[in-house]
Amino acid sequence: MMNYDAKEFYRAHLARDQRFDGKFFVAVKTTKIYCRPICPARKAKFQHLEFFLTAAEAIKAGYRPCLRCHPEAAPGSSAWLGTAAIVQRAMRLMEACALEELSVADLAAKLQVGERWLRTLFQQQVGASPQAILLTKKLDLARNLLATSTLSIIDIAFSSGFQSLRRFNDAFKKQFQQSPSAFRQQPKTKGSLHLQLSYRPPYDYKKLLHYLKNRAISGMEYVDEISYQRLFTYGAVRGWFKVTFGMQHIVTVECKTNQTFNILELVARLKNLFDLDADPMAIHKVLREDSSLAPYLQQHAGLRVPGCWDGFELAIRAVVGQRISVKAAHRILERMVAAYGEQQQLDARLPLTHYFPTPKQILAVDLSKLGLPASRVQTIKTLAQQIVDKHLVLDGTADEQIVRQQLLDIKGIGPWTVEYIAMRALKNPNAFPATDLELQKRIKHLAWDPQKWMPWRAYGAMLLLNVDMEKKHE
Repeated sequence: MMNYDAKEFYRAHLARDQRFDGKFFVAVKTTKIYCRPICPARKAKFQHLEFFLTAAEAIKAGYRPCLRCHPEAAPGSSAWLGTAAIVQRAMRLMEACALEELSVADLAAKLQVGERWLRTLFQQQVGASPQAILLTKKLDLARNLLATSTLSIIDIAFSSGFQSLRRFNDAFKKQFQQSPSAFRQQPKTKGSLHLQLSYRPPYDYKKLLHYLKNRAISGMEYVDEISYQRLFTYGAVRGWFKVTFGMQHIVTVECKTNQTFNILELVARLKNLFDLDADPMAIHKVLREDSSLAPYLQQHAGLRVPGCWDGFELAIRAVVGQRISVKAAHRILERMVAAYGEQQQLDARLPLTHYFPTPKQILAVDLSKLGLPASRVQTIKTLAQQIVDKHLVLDGTADEQIVRQQLLDIKGIGPWTVEYIAMRALKNPNAFPATDLELQKRIKHLAWDPQKWMPWRAYGAMLLLNVDMEKKHE
């Protein structure tokens, strides 16, 4: 069990402070139920409570999830968000390979570490075994789908990573004391998958959407004041999703796909794209130590680092955008998608028409017609080939230092591109494109020192990009 201050947690629980949502869970000894700290239920006395840093720990101790506050909807637990790189990669691998049901031995082999050492790392840093963490994720996702989607129970079982309906039913009954069919609520909307995901405030989603809107590829993406939607590919899966902000501390997700697939991976990628698991308290605690940032942090509270749906797509965007303006890169990317992207046949009623070209599609076409220099075309082709060969992995499951070197070894990719990919695709919160000319200009104008912002320099970069240069604070 990791160390924590129980009385501090209790005060946050009494205050129902949204900023602590997902950072810990509260369990009531008398009812054997565990909740989010923001649960609206009547508060028990301190001596009747236990506190856990992860839901898996609470379940291991014999507690059942609350049916009122839905612990599965909490933002990602900070118990593992800041852990060692091996544990973070293990978590991403479990999400990405949920349908394969990796054993701990398989997981350790992919990570190239010993099985016993991996178990020890999880117990030290997360407080539960890899199997317990993954089972909790699967069951919490299944419960969310049962409550909000029109998927059949068997589709929910397989989409949540279970290998058989019987095993799903048994695990669900054991954890929730009722069968999936008994738990199921009547969905409000037919015809598509619906989910709800939470985040910790403050969250300036308007600035994040504005950032995405300036880079949205017409025909593939659409952004308005409160929502983002796009077409996506994931292996053989073709799909569409729409994410809408507006409800307090919740984003709603609507999704359509041409076949059943790993919804844990969908959730992981959405959390990456919108930086939903960020902990503003932890970030601001470090950044405000630089006194020159204080007025700007208050003015721009809730900034997030925009992620991406797919690391390959983000890398192509970065390569295309080298040494040209955002608008010029945008025009080239729109031509690329319109010319080489597969047309969607998922739903004729959708306002979007094309998917981003897959690596295999990029290799099969002549990119010289886009107006790119021959050297940049070759860089894009090399990227695509390395993704197809599985030599290069840009989804956060590979060792980041190795990925960085692999990218640098590709002719035409330099430090700026690597840092940009690390910041948005690999979600390294300390990545910082120091050679970016706009950032350099702003750093010089404001006399700021990014080294003071470690390990949250990516958030410092977003702050820099949002500062009004004409209104410098004295």
